[in-house]
Amino acid sequence: MNRPFFTYFLLFTCTIALIVSIALNGWKVEQMDVNPMIGPSADTLILMGAKDSYLIVSEKEIWRLLSSAILHAGLVHYFINCLALWFVGAAIETTHGTLATAILFIIPAIGGTILSAIFLPEYITVGASGGIFGLIGACLSDIIMNWKHLFSDFVTENGKRNSHLLVVVFLILDIALNCLIGLTPYVDNFTRTDR
Repeated sequence: MNRPFFTYFLLFTCTIALIVSIALNGWKVEQMDVNPMIGPSADTLILMGAKDSYLIVSEKEIWRLLSSAILHAGLVHYFINCLALWFVGAAIETTHGTLATAILFIIPAIGGTILSAIFLPEYITVGASGGIFGLIGACLSDIIMNWKHLFSDFVTENGKRNSHLLVVVFLILDIALNCLIGLTPYVDNFTRTDR
């Protein structure tokens, strides 16, 4: 079984990025009517590498296509994404390996940021959701391809089948919750590559 080193790396990087963003914001968070995610200002997020279409296109700051994926709008956004990353990322990585997991995260993260830059160029956005949705897509593909095995009486005992069902419920809840968060400032649903 593979160890989820890439998932650990992402969790560590997102945690450091959140701490640094709050530190750069003077160790305070914005008012709830400005940023309901309990996080830093838009200026701080831009400084840290948020998606800003003008800077990506006109100033050639291409690195923002990936740096925005390790930033979060605040504590609420961070905890929800890291929880999903911990469960889904670790499951995919232990099953398919570090390289496959990195590809399944990085390509959708960049693709989601590009879609966001095209469809919502005036908004500053951050978040790992594009990459997480890439991992969720891989997880759902695994479930669909192995449905007969996961829920078969011959292969799987009843207790294990219930745990597989909980995974499906968790994935559906995570998709719904992430889409709701996409309606808040600094986060958008175009970074989700399942749309």
